[in-house]
Amino acid sequence: MEEAERVMWQQGVVQKVTRKTLEEMPVAEYEAVVERFIEEAARWDGSLPVETFFEAWAVIESRKRTVEVQAQIEHDHLVLTAPPDSPLTVKDNRIWLEDGLQVVIRLVSARSLAG
Repeated sequence: MEEAERVMWQQGVVQKVTRKTLEEMPVAEYEAVVERFIEEAARWDGSLPVETFFEAWAVIESRKRTVEVQAQIEHDHLVLTAPPDSPLTVKDNRIWLEDGLQVVIRLVSARSLAG
């Protein structure tokens, strides 16, 4: 696996930082990284920079969208369709969402709802 390298400034000195995956990291180095993370987490006061919050919020909001599904009743059965560019998979009365969740829509008569 390739190592991604970058240069970062720290205390006025340029240091070369090599990123490794956990599989590539020696156990002693992994333990040192975990220990440093625990120490940093203990000092963290829970604050989040405002720009980080709004950047994260913008990413979440950008994922919200409306998806159109059309419905027809054919011979007492519900038939759903979605536009060709839709991220959904639609067949008969079933809709599969992007995360794998399946939505099944069943038609019931108004009489059966009335009791």
